[in-house]
Amino acid sequence: LQATESWDDSLLAKLLQPMDRKEDGETLIERVIQGYLIAIFVVATLAGLGWWWGTGDGLHAGAIVTAILVVSCPCALGLAFPLADEMATVALRKRGLFVRAGDLWGRLAKVRKLVFDKTGTLTLENPVLADAAAVSQLDTEAREALFALVRDNPHPVGRTLLEALVAVGTPEWREGELSEEIGCGLRWGEWSLGQAGWNDGGLADGATVLARGGEAVARFRFVDQARSDAKREIGALGERGLDSFILSGDDTAKVAAMAGQLGLPPDNAYGNQTPDAKAAWLLEHGADDTLMLGDGANDSLAFDAARCRGTPVVHRGVLAAKADFYYLGQGLGGLRALFEVNDVRRRTHWVLLVFMIAYNVTAVTLAVAGLMSPLFAAVLRPLSSLATLAIVGIGMRRAWR
Repeated sequence: LQATESWDDSLLAKLLQPMDRKEDGETLIERVIQGYLIAIFVVATLAGLGWWWGTGDGLHAGAIVTAILVVSCPCALGLAFPLADEMATVALRKRGLFVRAGDLWGRLAKVRKLVFDKTGTLTLENPVLADAAAVSQLDTEAREALFALVRDNPHPVGRTLLEALVAVGTPEWREGELSEEIGCGLRWGEWSLGQAGWNDGGLADGATVLARGGEAVARFRFVDQARSDAKREIGALGERGLDSFILSGDDTAKVAAMAGQLGLPPDNAYGNQTPDAKAAWLLEHGADDTLMLGDGANDSLAFDAARCRGTPVVHRGVLAAKADFYYLGQGLGGLRALFEVNDVRRRTHWVLLVFMIAYNVTAVTLAVAGLMSPLFAAVLRPLSSLATLAIVGIGMRRAWR
């Protein structure tokens, strides 16, 4: 074997390169925590100095400071917020969606566009053979040749033909030299399997042709079968204000047909997209508010560019290490659940934030005014923590339904 390019310069190296993940937390919460800690120490210090100067009683001033520090409680942020996040994550697992990145929630709030790969993401992993009888009608020699061509080939078309062959009886394996012309098809002796017009002298009409000596023996046509709920789920996501797009390496006509099947505008579907072209499209149209969903190595560069990324669990999946989440099943219901659960989580967070502010303003004011003893503060603080946990439990119930 002789390599024609170095590994560092190859497309495969670019596609498999680990992603430099940057944390994208919820900066609002971080700012509130920082401001809260600074404010509470400033208030405690000023209150202590004020009472000491006004009364001359250092012991009483110390009790005021102690009551302020004890009763003040950032528990809503320090305990309840992460608990709500974890409950949201567990609720999604029940729907077949698994969160991998801890900062997904902060990223998700900024998503306005959904970009789908087609094959294996919007559709099932393998295409459907339109006429299964086309395989069963082959004679023994042709079936054995087709078996030799597709047995070890990972292409989705090859997998579908292999399933059809095995369904009517596994042919006998015959040795021979197999070669592949990338993007066109396979050769095995005088037999070939590939795009119509490549090695059969016929028209390039989108079919897959089994040929012998350059003469067509059988023509196979495939249809992309969208995931069972794809149209309904994309419509529901559209009602949330999310625009959906298709970026696919497949033929433009097939991509346009899939877009029409799903109710997407023609301008939202792009075919014949290389890995670099997918990433360039995201960068040109605003990657910072995009959720990318794909399943193959050709989506890897687009994954790197997008704010969020997810992948279905499919055979030979290669993007799990880069994905913020992955999902099971033959539908897209988990994707809508991700946004719905995030809505519940965010509402719960806001209720917690309002409660924390109201509680601390009231409790600290009473402590500064000298109306709260350290002992009462020590009793009130755990009660406030229990109250925040109750808010989380009540607020997150809808996420579990």
